[in-house]
Amino acid sequence: MTNTNWQYYGGETTMTYFSQMVGLTVQNFASAAVGIVVAIALIAASPPHEQEPRQLLCRLRAHRALVLLPISIVSALVLVSQGSIQNIAHYVNVHGISGLAQTIAMGPVASQEVIKELGTNGAASSTSTRPTVREPNGFTNFYEMFLVLIIPASLVWTYGKMAGSRRQALAIFATMFVMFIAA
Repeated sequence: MTNTNWQYYGGETTMTYFSQMVGLTVQNFASAAVGIVVAIALIAASPPHEQEPRQLLCRLRAHRALVLLPISIVSALVLVSQGSIQNIAHYVNVHGISGLAQTIAMGPVASQEVIKELGTNGAASSTSTRPTVREPNGFTNFYEMFLVLIIPASLVWTYGKMAGSRRQALAIFATMFVMFIAA
């Protein structure tokens, strides 16, 4: 498995619901977990402690089960409570404002959106082009931006804890924050 981004897949219009729920979900979780484990291995191997990066498979399983899965479940419930769709219903045919016929794809949107954003596997990509379904209101938009930032920010604090220098972590975090605001 690789740390592969799924930014340009056609999602619900080109894949079955089953292939999304099984195939893409596994890869999205694996991708995010691999990224976290590699970052922690680099931190562990860096001075001043230069620990041997061991047991990566155990860390990978732990991060997938203890970090990503609970956050994903709770976040999917938050998105569903705010209006994001999460179903296996057939496509809906409607007439739009202009009177033209339109087909609205349904599917497992909320759960896919959460792990995609949490693992930074496609934020602001072609898979987020249906804002009324994926981000039905301002709160969900803010919440998904928060999901994109939560793991990188937590890895900075992890670095500070593992290196034994919270001041370094604070300096790195402040630098990241200033660059984020400037961008």
